[in-house]
Amino acid sequence: MAAQASLAQSASPLPMADDSEFALLVAEAIRWVDLDGYPFIVEVVFADADGKQHSIIDKTPLFWADEPEADAGFPIPVHLDAVVLERDLPGGRVRVAIDHRSVNDDGYGEFVVLAHQLRQS
Repeated sequence: MAAQASLAQSASPLPMADDSEFALLVAEAIRWVDLDGYPFIVEVVFADADGKQHSIIDKTPLFWADEPEADAGFPIPVHLDAVVLERDLPGGRVRVAIDHRSVNDDGYGEFVVLAHQLRQS
């Protein structure tokens, strides 16, 4: 359960203060899940601060304004919208919440990641 320490479950919408800090979490699209309908469904992955890989599967417009073609090669860089919940954790860690309705494959919407995985939004 060591990986559990880097996760906080978020079952309800995030309370957003007016001074919320937004960032982009670096991730990668690794495969198409469904190309039959529109919009396409894609799998996006990123690692948390403990190195655990997380997968989010959702519709392409949540990840790109100009989505890739069906024959695009993978991996494809993606930046996930995130809200910074807590900075300056030990080891250069930051607690963030993914800022859209998707959660990872374990049902989590909050993660502890390394500060270098974030970009200014």
